[in-house]
Amino acid sequence: MRFGNLMFDPMFRYASRNDGKTIHFTPVESAALSLLTAHAGQILPRHRLLDATQRGEVDALERSVDLLVNRLRTKLGDSARTPRFIATSYGEGYSWIAASAPEPGEDVYVAIGPAAGPEALRTEPRVRAFLDDLADALRARLPSERGVRLLAPKAGEGADAPYRVEVGLRQDAAGVHCAVVLRAAASGAALRAERWTIAPDDLAGAARTAATAFAAAIKSEIWRHLATAGGLAGPTDEPIELRLHRAAVLLSRTPQTWLESEAELQKLRAEDPDDPQTALMWASHLYARLVLDLASDPAQLEPQIEALVFQALPHARGNPMLALAAAKLLCFVSRDHLELAEALAEDAFAQSTAFASAFAVLGQLRLNRGRLPEAIDYFDQGIELAEPGSEFQVFLMVLKCTTLLALDDRQACLAACETLYRTKPLTRMQMGLFLTSPDEVLPDDLRQILLSLDAGLLRRLLLHFDYLFVRRVPDAAGRKNMFRGVLTQLAQHRPLDDLPAPVRVYAEGGAGEGL
Repeated sequence: MRFGNLMFDPMFRYASRNDGKTIHFTPVESAALSLLTAHAGQILPRHRLLDATQRGEVDALERSVDLLVNRLRTKLGDSARTPRFIATSYGEGYSWIAASAPEPGEDVYVAIGPAAGPEALRTEPRVRAFLDDLADALRARLPSERGVRLLAPKAGEGADAPYRVEVGLRQDAAGVHCAVVLRAAASGAALRAERWTIAPDDLAGAARTAATAFAAAIKSEIWRHLATAGGLAGPTDEPIELRLHRAAVLLSRTPQTWLESEAELQKLRAEDPDDPQTALMWASHLYARLVLDLASDPAQLEPQIEALVFQALPHARGNPMLALAAAKLLCFVSRDHLELAEALAEDAFAQSTAFASAFAVLGQLRLNRGRLPEAIDYFDQGIELAEPGSEFQVFLMVLKCTTLLALDDRQACLAACETLYRTKPLTRMQMGLFLTSPDEVLPDDLRQILLSLDAGLLRRLLLHFDYLFVRRVPDAAGRKNMFRGVLTQLAQHRPLDDLPAPVRVYAEGGAGEGL
């Protein structure tokens, strides 16, 4: 098992360094390492470590754990102030923070080096420490499945990775100069270049500080490369908000992936608040919040989206991808902008190579106009072009299913739903209740979901379905059709006396037929 520059024995009896030296651990130290690494990222109270290491010593004190951790840090070359392996949570305990490095043959996401330059510089201890720290800092920022490998300074060593960090070294009187360049492997394009100088009088911690800053910059640049819309898009490419989401999923260490995009977009906006592309990306992020986060407030976010779109509009007209994003956002937040949105989308469609994204926007515009068969035709064309199984294709499938609901074409909706659930099974749990027919017997798993939902969450889900899909259909009969199935199932399994006001109208009077 490898962590940073150390390869550990499976029993943690010893570890081998890159320079060939071996670190030996006592049985107590091995027990502590085994426990810490088995619970990586978790804070372990001192008593947990004490239980694992005291070996029956009744007089053992928690203070002895602190001494044990200090011994381990000394052997590992770690620091309490700037930890790479063991972090202190004051008043709580200790945690293992180093991410495991990929073994030979494992997937590598970022490859670092091997360093280029005179051999004396490549093996210089402070240079090696800097590169080790850079690899560790990247591992700490990327999810565990995104492997980082520091390539040893051996001829011919390499690794297949989508991103490569090139390191060049030279020396003069000022010290050792490190040039660090991040490249996208597929295109060879240099995404970021940084330079750092190891001065003769630099302390050991200076390299770690520089490596930490470089790692943060490298991660941000990878996110930009994955998420940024750019001026061109291919026929199967995702729209901006899904590109943002995909980048966040790839790089996030938290379940709320949209937080990753939010942090990076805030950096971009701080750099150039007037940039039209950044403004539309931020607007697309707020739109994604409205779609993904039940707690989001349309009354707060929609005016922000509208203002951002109009800020970017003079510049977006010359960029088909941005114009398509602007059109979709305008028709989503307000029906007052449909004519403008349609003009933007049609002009972009005539110029753009982003066919799938264009079909998605044109379909949504037809939906807002009540031209539902045309909307379905556009969605079908987008589904055919989109990458199979992608979030973009699933998004178009959901739009098609909900539009078929509005048309009350239950047979076609059933067939479309079956395709959707095969493509992404999770959507059945997410959308199954809302896509059900009023005359079908609710399957046991969906019935259990319906019965287990607390009243507050059920209200929020009904309002969210109305906000995302139902309100966009201008025809009252179509909106009633979209709620018939779920309201019928609700009437059979739960009381209907606590429906939110926007939904209640579909369960009253004529809207409640068949209930």
